[in-house]
Amino acid sequence: MKALSKLDSRTLALIVIGVFLLLGILWYYFWLKPTQARIAQTEQEIQRLEIERNKGLAAKRRLPQLRERIAALEKEIQSFLAALPEEEKFYEVLDLLSKNAKETGVTLSSLTRNPTQSEIAEVASVDVGLRMEAPFPELYAYLKRLESLKRYSSINGVNLTVAEQNALNPRIGASLTVRFYVYRGPRGEEEP
Repeated sequence: MKALSKLDSRTLALIVIGVFLLLGILWYYFWLKPTQARIAQTEQEIQRLEIERNKGLAAKRRLPQLRERIAALEKEIQSFLAALPEEEKFYEVLDLLSKNAKETGVTLSSLTRNPTQSEIAEVASVDVGLRMEAPFPELYAYLKRLESLKRYSSINGVNLTVAEQNALNPRIGASLTVRFYVYRGPRGEEEP
């Protein structure tokens, strides 16, 4: 303390100013700058949360329509499942395919059956591979009949090859796979 009392007032004032400047610099770098960074980060988080809130509010407004759409889709699924046959009855499929071939003038050269895994729960599927030959108009008519089968089915891939190169109406060889669906789940009782 004696050393401080020997200092003149100008030096003492400079020391006090220096200490306050040092305290001001420390306050600025260790409190004010981190606080400003936290404020900026908090403002960004608030903006992000407002965007999320607006998305949530928009989804909440659309929720009744989504529920109606889900109910309609569930009804469609139930009607689809109700329309599927419970048994494969491959003899009916074979008869249907060969009858349509005979009526359209298509020659079936081979037919293979291959059970497959369906993407739909409680629904089995059977792939039927067909090889046939006919001029284009007859082949086209046969393919159109396959598209309009009364059983639920889908045509997966059609490969065509020209059997006669120089003919006016060449015979076309075709191979394709038709997938037939069969319901394997429990049938509910129909409501009156």
